[in-house]
Amino acid sequence: MSKIVLNEREVAEAAIATNKLGAKPGETLIRVAKYYAQVEGYKKKEIRRKLEDLLLKNDPRTLLMKWDDALDGIVKTSNKTPLIELDGVPITSNELQIIDSLPSKQLARLAFTLLCVAKYWYAVNEKNNMWVNTADRDIMAMANISASIKRQSELLHNLRELRLIQFSKRVDNLNVQVLFAEPHGSTTMMVTDFRNLGNQYMLRLGGSFIRCEQCGLVVRRKNNAHRYCTDCAAELHSRKSIESVSRKRDNKAVSFQPV
Repeated sequence: MSKIVLNEREVAEAAIATNKLGAKPGETLIRVAKYYAQVEGYKKKEIRRKLEDLLLKNDPRTLLMKWDDALDGIVKTSNKTPLIELDGVPITSNELQIIDSLPSKQLARLAFTLLCVAKYWYAVNEKNNMWVNTADRDIMAMANISASIKRQSELLHNLRELRLIQFSKRVDNLNVQVLFAEPHGSTTMMVTDFRNLGNQYMLRLGGSFIRCEQCGLVVRRKNNAHRYCTDCAAELHSRKSIESVSRKRDNKAVSFQPV
């Protein structure tokens, strides 16, 4: 799964309550299956039936036969790994000092993102030993770095030259181990949101960024009145427009009532 979720139980419960599977239904179904198996204690046949029901409630046009193989795999592995329930990922003062000392903000954002992802997987499984197996493009997106493949490679190699990360010795393996991560230490910052990690790092430094008052996403500040991310601003604008039209319609109805 590409998306990092701190609390899979919350995701599963929300999907079940709303009958919504989101932009990546396969990933949501995996978490729902784990919830049914590990929290509700359902057997595999019952889990399969409930997942099919959820698919149809999410989209009545769904052709279940196209999901046969995927559902078989999801149900089969529903007890393989524990349901993830984390409050957040702790970052220590020593880790932040190392990142703050880096020669560029772009490099610092990348180091911070790699650290957060490494500590997430360590919290999930200590045997992970601070390895990151997330695709480079996803790491760069989380770090809010828009750069050429060449530049991305340069940033990773810069971190390796500084002995902050190391690459896997296997030629066919692109995993990265974060060497400056501390398994234990004094927590200075708790990361509870893995969206826009690069922006979160810049916000901590006092940069021109805001945390959306609606969804919590950290984005660049456009002006002093900026309070919401683009999606939430559009949603709020649409809601206000609908409410405005409804009020005008109600007022007209009252005004034209026969005497």
